Amino acid sequence: MRERIIYLIEQYYHNRSTREELDELMNIIQAGEHDGEIDELMRNFYEEIKEGLSSGERNLQQGVSEEMKSTQGSYTEMDEYRKPSVMVLRLWPVAACLCLAIASATFFLLSRSEQQAGEMAVVKKFTDKAEHKYLLLSDSTQVWLNASSTIDYPEEFGKDKREVYLKGEAFFEVKHAAETPFIIHTGTVTTVVLGTSFNVKAYEGQEHVTVSVKSGKVQVLKQNKLISTLIKGQETKVSKINGRDENDEVNNDLVGAWQQGHLAYEEVRFADIISDMERVYNVDITIRNEQLKQVLVITSFSRDIGVKRALEILCKLTAAKLEEKGGQYFID
Repeated sequence: MRERIIYLIEQYYHNRSTREELDELMNIIQAGEHDGEIDELMRNFYEEIKEGLSSGERNLQQGVSEEMKSTQGSYTEMDEYRKPSVMVLRLWPVAACLCLAIASATFFLLSRSEQQAGEMAVVKKFTDKAEHKYLLLSDSTQVWLNASSTIDYPEEFGKDKREVYLKGEAFFEVKHAAETPFIIHTGTVTTVVLGTSFNVKAYEGQEHVTVSVKSGKVQVLKQNKLISTLIKGQETKVSKINGRDENDEVNNDLVGAWQQGHLAYEEVRFADIISDMERVYNVDITIRNEQLKQVLVITSFSRDIGVKRALEILCKLTAAKLEEKGGQYFID
């Protein structure tokens, strides 16, 4: 992971970062799971400055990490710091900050968790492809975060409401608190509950935000307008644009089945299932037939069967042809 962090920092400094690489680097810093490696890089940088090596390129590359920590926010704010000329001027102020970092073990935690002075500390957790995470929130709500997903939540919830922000997919078991609603924000779609278990699927690139209830009752709003009130065994698909919203019954055993390693679909677009396959197995899959993308599929299988067998099942159901080349899959 150290090599990956160094690579991302170099990309950032040389103004070569893709949007995905910027996201990855900011997530690493905010998640706090590699503070040790980042701390070590900062220490090395400081030692080199003390030895008079401040003109070296590596110093600039490592110094940019601290600049990034002080510029968490929009990409517009970050972009003005990506210019090498500005970075050179800021090199020695960065070194001064590093002195404070070495003197205080809490420096990185503070720079990561405070979005603005005086605000509640915010935690950001994310998963890569083929990765899941279990989270226990401060109110004892349990969250299972699916692959390629991100969730933001406060370290401690307030007394009047509990709010989280989700990109991707997660299964929630919300701790009941009658006076404190639990609110999940997914773009323009908001899910409000008091205490229940349910699944929210809101990946970028998919047409709908899907909310499926396993127990209890939830309210789903779009742009602050009530769309549906769901109970056990019900599901709603809310269009992200101005398309049609859909309510349906759902097999309760299938809600959040991915937690137990089962992939189950009831009348789901072929293209959306393939997107799931790419996340679950961390592979590249190309659909060469545009009409095939819109075909609705009903199927289920264990994740453990592997990507090739899973794709063979999907292709058999849709009379499609599967081809593998160099670790990539193509479907005609």
